[in-house]
Amino acid sequence: MIDIARTLQPDNILRMVEGFGLTGTWSWTFAGDEHVWSPGLFRILGLEPGTARAEYGLMLALVHPEDRDNVTSTADLLQTGQMTQQTFRVIRPDGTLRTVMSRGEVILAPDGRPIQAMGVLIDVSDREMLARAQAAERRRRRTVFEQTGSFTSITPVYPYTDFSPEWLELVGKSKQALLDEPTLPVLKEERTRWRDHGRELYLTRQVVNVQPRLILASGETVPYRMVMVPIRSGDGGIEGWMNYVAPLHFGGAVPGALRDSLEHFIQGPHLRAARALLGWSMQQLAAAAKLSFSTIRRLEEEDVNVSGRARQCAVAALREHGVVFSFMDDGTLSVGKRSSAQ
Repeated sequence: MIDIARTLQPDNILRMVEGFGLTGTWSWTFAGDEHVWSPGLFRILGLEPGTARAEYGLMLALVHPEDRDNVTSTADLLQTGQMTQQTFRVIRPDGTLRTVMSRGEVILAPDGRPIQAMGVLIDVSDREMLARAQAAERRRRRTVFEQTGSFTSITPVYPYTDFSPEWLELVGKSKQALLDEPTLPVLKEERTRWRDHGRELYLTRQVVNVQPRLILASGETVPYRMVMVPIRSGDGGIEGWMNYVAPLHFGGAVPGALRDSLEHFIQGPHLRAARALLGWSMQQLAAAAKLSFSTIRRLEEEDVNVSGRARQCAVAALREHGVVFSFMDDGTLSVGKRSSAQ
């Protein structure tokens, strides 16, 4: 029988949390210069508990030289009795770099003297790496927009209540002007056609694939491709629309997020048609996609319990062997085969 009361003791909870390798605690009792580090703190700093002596000065020594001025020093800790939340880098003995967040407090005696300090380090390296990656992706997308005039965005609802900054910049119109007339950037003689066509597809939750001529902010008239794909939630509802806007002549690859949304429209009949083009049986598709025969059968029977990942594997296998899934202007999904495929 599991002793739940024992399991939920603070020390056991702390060990469980530190087991993820992202947190560690320390304390320093000034009288007697007694330092205590948790195993998690040693791991964050890249130290072995049996080969390193716990000491606040050791932790400071591992701080990146460029960050040391912003970290509470031993002297400041003893003199001011204050600590602030800080984020800094540490260089482990093996040379690896980690970014940590430090939170701590100082316990004072009745006469105001600091008698003990304690704190926690949280390894936020992955979060920092994610933030840098996201910043780099924003720069990349901005460069693509500036160089090609193409971009992707997400529209929460239809009819529109807002527009992406790229769209406003591309067509040089104000948000209010576009709310009054969303097709204002379209060449005047084409507005009614694309407005009615796009609205019908939006309201029936189909893929919108139109090729209007746009009047850009520069005054130039350029044929564009505009694809709007519904983003479906787990229960089949619509969470929003993924938009892809690019000059008609632009040959760049379709963004991965847009392709993922499009693949939700590939259903059993499309898979069967694709197999027929290749002359494959269900067993051959299962082998190519590294899926079970029963999974392929359930996909073709449109079993809603089959994972999206399974569909992606099947579609990827078909594409690899030359099958092409394309959306027509009316939102119909067509299935074809590249003539050059082996």
